[in-house]
Amino acid sequence: MISGTPEGPSTSPDGGKSPYGAYDPYGSHSSYGQGYGYAAGPYHDVEGVRTHAIVAMVVSITLALSCFVSLGGIVGTILSGIALGKVETEPARARGLIRWVWIGIGVNLGLIALATTTFLVAGLSNAFGS
Repeated sequence: MISGTPEGPSTSPDGGKSPYGAYDPYGSHSSYGQGYGYAAGPYHDVEGVRTHAIVAMVVSITLALSCFVSLGGIVGTILSGIALGKVETEPARARGLIRWVWIGIGVNLGLIALATTTFLVAGLSNAFGS
């Protein structure tokens, strides 16, 4: 007869049970691997930071090359480039730089909205003559 176990009496002292003891598939009671090697480092979402840096760079370049050439777009482009360079080595620093880029973009868009509103109000109130 062919089966998965050899025929004959068991040679195991515990009567055929596993020689490794009870197996816990979830590892909750096992101490295997604990205390050896290095602990896992903090998880860095490098791809998310890289994506944010690229998007911030595209928006900054668009602002820098638009008819509203401003320091906000130029500085944002430079900071985005620096952030892209630091994504792999210093993700926290890259995140901080990207935060400043978005703050600069927001200030830039706020100034553009303020200038547009000022010119519209001035134009509607005949401040330009005629």
